[in-house]
Amino acid sequence: MSEDLWRDSVRNLDPYIPGQAAMEAEQQSKIKEVIRLATNENPHGPSQKAITSMQNAVLESHYYPDLTCLALRNKLGKLHGMDPENYVIANGADNIINLVIASYVNQGEEVVYCTPTFSEYNKNTLLVGGIPVEIPTTLDHKFDLEAILDAINETTKLVIICNPNNPTGTIVDEKELRTFLSRLPKHVIVVLDEAYGEFIAIPNYSTGVEYIQEGYPVITIRTFSKLFGLAGMRVGYAMAKGELIRPLQMVREPFACNRVAEAGAIASLEDVEYTEKVLAENRTEMVKMIKEFRSLGFSVEETHTNFLFIDMKQDTSKLAQKLCQKGLIIRPCAAWGFPTFARISIGSEVNNQKLIKALQEISSQTPNHV
Repeated sequence: MSEDLWRDSVRNLDPYIPGQAAMEAEQQSKIKEVIRLATNENPHGPSQKAITSMQNAVLESHYYPDLTCLALRNKLGKLHGMDPENYVIANGADNIINLVIASYVNQGEEVVYCTPTFSEYNKNTLLVGGIPVEIPTTLDHKFDLEAILDAINETTKLVIICNPNNPTGTIVDEKELRTFLSRLPKHVIVVLDEAYGEFIAIPNYSTGVEYIQEGYPVITIRTFSKLFGLAGMRVGYAMAKGELIRPLQMVREPFACNRVAEAGAIASLEDVEYTEKVLAENRTEMVKMIKEFRSLGFSVEETHTNFLFIDMKQDTSKLAQKLCQKGLIIRPCAAWGFPTFARISIGSEVNNQKLIKALQEISSQTPNHV
């Protein structure tokens, strides 16, 4: 009876399914220590400066946070060379996605993106009565910009480009993206989801900051969950020119980012030495892991993130269960339509080697699967 009272659009939603929680895996496998390589977290955690700043902020947690996170917006503005008014801070990048779609998409209007990608684009579009238009990625798992252009019509409101893409780790060609932006109809806004943007190591590769400064109709989304190790704090932000960012400021709920989280985010931006160290270790472990996976007969995609998209030549849901019994969690990609693929986070050196050892043990027991 109560379901009859639900909002109609809610009936069409699929709940977000995250990577398996460590506590759940511990209960299932009866292993005390579980290594989580499924959710692309920073294996080193936040910087010590961020930890200290958050600890200090806890002492003032009886006060409401600043309504618009002005201190963090000022810090971001100095970092990117933009006005602080060009930013909206919220409760993680997924909250920002919700704000963007809620701000712009009317019932019956279309949101175009490629798939596989982050499921929240679909969910939030359906929630407001919009129409998700999902286009397959290219054979090399990149966003198909030409196909997106072909799909745009008079009812298209947003195009979302996840760059680097989740779960494939691929990026679009910079020249192709710039050409794409110049060919867009005036009524279409591009959303660049750059949750993993800090991991791109290509010199002088343009990101949303440059496109915004050049006047393109772009809203860029970033997060402190990945590189900065603040996934548990939930801090995300959008940046765009004033006329594009303004509706997000109007839709955003009050106090969408808490005091402790904002303090950690500000300190994280200041600790450049730490983030450079994390990036260097991520690249070093990435090279080692790609070599190890290929030695096991797996196909590994080129990545520009802190995870790998791997064809493991077998049912990865079953493989994930075997790894869970050994205390390791990976992300099978069957939900994205890739049953033999897995998305595996690049962890610490010790944890990465534990994963490789476990895979070698499983491979030796089931040689025909690899």
